[in-house]
Amino acid sequence: MYYQQIDYKPEEILIYLRKSRSDDPLLSVEEVLQRHETILSEWASTHLTAPIPEENIYREIVSGETIEARPEVQKMLKRMESPAVKAVLVVEIQRLSRGDLEDAGRLIKLFRYTNTQVITPQRSYNIDDEYDRDAFERELKRGNEYLEYTKRILSRGRLQSVLEGNYVGSKAPYGWDRGWVTVGKKQCPTLVRNAESDVVVLIFKLCSEDHMSPGAIAKHLDQMGILPRSGKHWNASTIRGILSNPHHNGKVVWDARKTVTTVEDQEILKSRPRNTDGCIIATGRHEALIPDNVFETVQDRLHRHTRESFHKELINPFAGLLYCSCGHAMVYRIYKRPDGSLRSAPRYLCNDSSFCRTGSCTVTELTELVCQILEEHIKAFKVELDQMEDGGTLQKQLEVLTRRKAELEKKEISQWEKYSEEKMPKEVFEFLNRKVLYEKEENQKALDKALAAVPDRTIYEQKIYQFEDAVAALRSGSATAKAKNRILKSCIQRIEYHRGTPKRIKRSSDTLLPVGGRWNSPPIELSVQLKY
Repeated sequence: MYYQQIDYKPEEILIYLRKSRSDDPLLSVEEVLQRHETILSEWASTHLTAPIPEENIYREIVSGETIEARPEVQKMLKRMESPAVKAVLVVEIQRLSRGDLEDAGRLIKLFRYTNTQVITPQRSYNIDDEYDRDAFERELKRGNEYLEYTKRILSRGRLQSVLEGNYVGSKAPYGWDRGWVTVGKKQCPTLVRNAESDVVVLIFKLCSEDHMSPGAIAKHLDQMGILPRSGKHWNASTIRGILSNPHHNGKVVWDARKTVTTVEDQEILKSRPRNTDGCIIATGRHEALIPDNVFETVQDRLHRHTRESFHKELINPFAGLLYCSCGHAMVYRIYKRPDGSLRSAPRYLCNDSSFCRTGSCTVTELTELVCQILEEHIKAFKVELDQMEDGGTLQKQLEVLTRRKAELEKKEISQWEKYSEEKMPKEVFEFLNRKVLYEKEENQKALDKALAAVPDRTIYEQKIYQFEDAVAALRSGSATAKAKNRILKSCIQRIEYHRGTPKRIKRSSDTLLPVGGRWNSPPIELSVQLKY
């Protein structure tokens, strides 16, 4: 075992726990984390004076290959920015990340520039040291290589399993449950019909025999009181997905939505579009719920009524940001006359507007309201900057604590000098030295706490710049919707929209209509979640 000098208090150490692909697959996440926690607790009992506090333990339940996909490691890395954190304890280095070189570089920088050690039961790593940093980096790379190798092996195995007719999906489609079938001496994963299968048969019958559209079928099922697997009512897209699913025809599908990675404006984007040409369809081991002739008839009807999108470019600047208070996304709608001219101004309305009674709004109304909210935050940020320049209470407290730290260090040196020159009895020196050491420790705690609370000036300046840029883009007549969307996503996490149902205005023949026409629209309520 190799350790750097470890002289930390239990509250200065964080524990990170995560299940890996290399762990026993028969064990649950909770069982693996408990085993690892026991190992690290035994290490702590040997090397520390007390157990590590519960609030310092981060247990990763979510499975993810990258740092961005794991919320607990993100919380831990954020916590490391505090000077009060001195080290992170893990079972092995690869638990921190098995991501790519970008993740490895991010971890190395964070541990190095926060002066945080990494401790494992085998050894400790001081990332400030060149040799330890090299060993830490090699461990992370080994983890990434193992991950990529494992993914290739598992992918080949899943593909072969699909070609043999097995169902390897993590979630069964509507109408089915995951089950097993014995083939020779092997247990093979497959699909088993459940109570929902009768609804699937009904949906295909309504489409093939009654010639009902997906939207009409959705309304029919709601009227019958049949509930979908999730949600309160059916919609056309869900029905279309059931009608076009080959699993109901006794097939198994692989790579129907393959992850596609693209680079746009120097940013890596991942999407999962429908893979209609490259997906693999094989005969499954489960029985067909829908006969071939019925399934083909339905596919012909669906393709016959498919229409191309009118807009190849993004036209909604709030795409992926704007949601109704009911939870559904708000959609951008353009209303045109038969001759192609605009019938009214573009509007935003709830994607579940058939059931949600939230009122719609024009694009201009929403844009101006978002601009006003961003401008209010810009003013607040500028006030914070002005207070920093004037030297606020926190800044004065830092100055006092820093001066006190220098005074105590000077006092300690003075006491040692007097003791070494035999001008102070040993008992007096030990008493005074304990006192000054205690004062230094308390002062350092207060200083660390104050430093952790100090706002970063550059963060405020950056946010002011981003928000001003977003306001300018929204009010610009030349900026594209795609450019506006990219700028908005840099400073806004989510926008929640609510507006009461508009009411029709009743008037007598001699009453003038208000500016808004025959409808009285309630005010718009927005809840904007910003990125800080």
